[in-house]
Amino acid sequence: MDDGMIIVSRQPIHPGEFLREDYMPEMGLSVADLAKRLGVSRQTVNEIVREKRGLSPEMCLRLGRLFGTTPQFWFNMQAKMDFWDSMELHGKDIEAIEPICCAALA
Repeated sequence: MDDGMIIVSRQPIHPGEFLREDYMPEMGLSVADLAKRLGVSRQTVNEIVREKRGLSPEMCLRLGRLFGTTPQFWFNMQAKMDFWDSMELHGKDIEAIEPICCAALA
């Protein structure tokens, strides 16, 4: 890949793992408790903490409000996962794209 591209050498932490391992135990929250506080279904939270679902922008807003963080904190964590997953699925196709030289654009 081009030196200008950011390459992550190891898989980033899924936001669901972060919730499950750090936030929920520290605050004594069960899936049901978290779902109720967020105003979403238990199934939604369960799928997130089991890493079967990513965070939507709306969920990032809800989590930011609940935990006193910024929505961007959660959004950035999800974006890192999305880029990782995309590179895993499409990395060879992306690498096959011939970059346009910057001088050619001037």
